[in-house]
Amino acid sequence: MRSIEEVIEDVDGYLPVHDDWEPLDELIDEACNASDQRIVKPFLGLLERNQDHDGYGVFWSIVHALESLGGYETELAASALRKPHELSVLMLNRLLNSGIQTIDGRPILEILLEIANNPAFPKSIQEEASEFVAYQREKI
Repeated sequence: MRSIEEVIEDVDGYLPVHDDWEPLDELIDEACNASDQRIVKPFLGLLERNQDHDGYGVFWSIVHALESLGGYETELAASALRKPHELSVLMLNRLLNSGIQTIDGRPILEILLEIANNPAFPKSIQEEASEFVAYQREKI
């Protein structure tokens, strides 16, 4: 079994060959088996570096890995405000759906609204954040 440092290094440097994202699944599995919080930033960094890609579904494994690991919320908020990915915005919404309203005292709705209103972010991500804000406000 490889060390978590080796897995982190591979996640940090991951580039798909011929647009093949499947090898990333193996790295995600390795990281999950290690159950180490140090993988949170590299996973979110991978989403940030591939803001306009969905990894052909492989990125969903990152969502599930982070949610099963827990303790990722602070880094998720920072990543989403720095360079949101559709899945980081979705994870914020999923936190709200699970009953978590704040991250480090800041309302998640406020974070989503900031993403929705930031013209520096891709229009599709702004719209998704806006839709989640509207959805969550309807539930109140």
